Amino acid sequence: MSKNLLTDRYVILSFNGEEAAGHGSEQNRKNHFLVAARFLELLTDGKLEEKNGEYALGKNMEAAESFGSIFKDKSGYYPLQSWMDAIAGLPGKVCSDMRQKKLEALIDAGTMDVIPSLLESDCDYRMNGIKENAYRSDFNRYRSEKALLKNAVLKNTLTDADVCLIWLLCRDGKWDEIFLPEERKEFEEVLKEVSAKNAFIRSLTACRIEVTPEKGLSRFLSGSEAGKRQDTIFIETETMFPNGEECINAVKSILESNGHICELKSTGSIPVMEIDNILYTLTPDAKRVRVMNIHGVIVSRYHG
Repeated sequence: MSKNLLTDRYVILSFNGEEAAGHGSEQNRKNHFLVAARFLELLTDGKLEEKNGEYALGKNMEAAESFGSIFKDKSGYYPLQSWMDAIAGLPGKVCSDMRQKKLEALIDAGTMDVIPSLLESDCDYRMNGIKENAYRSDFNRYRSEKALLKNAVLKNTLTDADVCLIWLLCRDGKWDEIFLPEERKEFEEVLKEVSAKNAFIRSLTACRIEVTPEKGLSRFLSGSEAGKRQDTIFIETETMFPNGEECINAVKSILESNGHICELKSTGSIPVMEIDNILYTLTPDAKRVRVMNIHGVIVSRYHG
C-alpha cells in the first residue's frame, strides 16, 4: 500500500466544500487532477519504474491496478508531461469513477462526510427548492494537513510528495483559497527555490494538465452556469436586528441548524467566519424582493 497518502491529502484539502454531484467542467477538471494525484503518489512512493527521467508503469501491482487497464497503449517509458497529457485526455467517466471510489473510502473512514451545500442556505436557492450536497473534510484532519504542509514549507523540509501536493493545489486553483495572502507571502522565498531540489521536481513544476471538456459536456455547458461555484450567497434572517452582531449570530444559528460547523474568526467592520473549514466574510444587508425588503447577511468567500 502507498506510504505517503498523497491522493488522500489532495482530496482532503481540495475537495472540501465542493459540490458532491460532481457535474460541470470544473468538477470534470478536478477529477482529472485526482487521477494525477494518484499517479504522482505511486511515482513518489517508488512504485513506478524510472529510466533517465522517464517513467513506466512496470510490473508493480498497485500501478497495474490503478492504471494498467486505462493506459494499455503506454507500455514504455515516457516523460512526466507525456503522462500528464495522457491523464488530461482520459474520458470523464474514468476519472469520475476513480473520484467516487476515493471519496467513498474517505467517507467510510470518517475522514470526509456529505452535508447540505452552503448554497441551500441561499435565499434564492431555498425559495426555488434547490437541493445540493457538498463534501466536508474532517475538521481536525483538514487543519492537520494544512498545518503539516505549512510547516514543511516554512522549515524548508518539503518532500517530493509535499511538492506534488503544492503543485496539484496550485494547478487546480485551490492553493489561493486554502492559504491566506499573508501566509502565501511567507512561502514565497522557499517556493522560489523548490524547482532546484532535483530533476523530478524541475520536470514537475514545468508540467501542466490541460483538460478539454468532452463534446457532449461542452455543448451542455454552453451558456449555462453549470460547474461554476457560487462564492457569494445571501442568507435571510426573517428579522431586522438592531445591530450587525445579532444578525450574524442569527445566521450562525441558521447554518449550524443545517449541519454546518461555524466559528467566528474576527469581528469588526467586516466579520470573518470559518464555515466547514472555509473562511467567509459576513455583511449584514437587505435584499429587495418585489415590494419587500428581506433582511439577512451576504456571505462571501474570504480572499484576504
